[in-house]
Amino acid sequence: MRPLPLPFCLFLLAACGGDPSSDPDAPGSGIDAAPDGGMVRDRTGTVEVTEDHWVFTADAGGGESRTAQVGARFFDGREPQFHRETMRAGDCALRTFTQASCTPACTDGLCVEADVCEGFPEYVSAGRLTITGLRTAVQIDPQSNYYYPSNPLPPDLFADDTTVTANLAGAVLPAMSITTAAVAPLAPDITGGKIVVPYPAGADKVIRWTPAGGDSRVRLTLNANNRGHGQPFEAVIECDVPDAAGQIAVPAAILDAFPATEAWYICAGTDCPPSKLTRYRRGATLVGEREVDLVVGSSFTFGIEHRRP
Repeated sequence: MRPLPLPFCLFLLAACGGDPSSDPDAPGSGIDAAPDGGMVRDRTGTVEVTEDHWVFTADAGGGESRTAQVGARFFDGREPQFHRETMRAGDCALRTFTQASCTPACTDGLCVEADVCEGFPEYVSAGRLTITGLRTAVQIDPQSNYYYPSNPLPPDLFADDTTVTANLAGAVLPAMSITTAAVAPLAPDITGGKIVVPYPAGADKVIRWTPAGGDSRVRLTLNANNRGHGQPFEAVIECDVPDAAGQIAVPAAILDAFPATEAWYICAGTDCPPSKLTRYRRGATLVGEREVDLVVGSSFTFGIEHRRP
């Protein structure tokens, strides 16, 4: 399997998680499931504003990190999808990546199904990004179509009851404005920086939190490892419920189909991405037939230990 281009590696970090300075698996979910349980549309871009609390495992030295991130990505066409849904149960879905065979050969992307080539992401500019409603002013001019702040952001980036607006000046994508409400910090019942899932699971894995009230939602993203730096993760479990539910139960059948995964902080030769639980709200606007969304969230980052024979 040939090495992937740098833009694709950056896309994986932004979309699925990779290090404390990026937003692992953004709450948005592309074409596979609408975050709010509503109508599903292709997505051509997203803006993410996140406060994150990362608790490290004891073998990683323990401790914790509190950071905030603002990022955006916009595509020429729809956002690429390298995983395919293979199982759904309850509020959760399992999405997996399988390297397939394509004829003719897939030279500008990855072969994700027989003779189905998913092209590498092609980023475009939507002009200057200005975000209002935060505790600090944020303006980002894209650098080679990548959006990232030039200065560190305060961990307490927004007030719980504020309204956040993303304004884009327009370029390849037109000018637009997207608004949504912020959320309260999320504190789940996860201790020691990881969850442990036996094999076979024997029962659903339940993760609980105290609801904050209102119409926010909570998304759980469990990321498996991959087979080489920058490659798609072998599998992703996504679950999404109203915040008021106070818990997510991951079905045992989905857990048993999840690849072996270790709650490592550092990996050699591969990526060992963290997993996340995120309380969020989402706004969106249409650009043609596709959506550009704004997701404002409070996330809790942790590892998953899932050993298989």
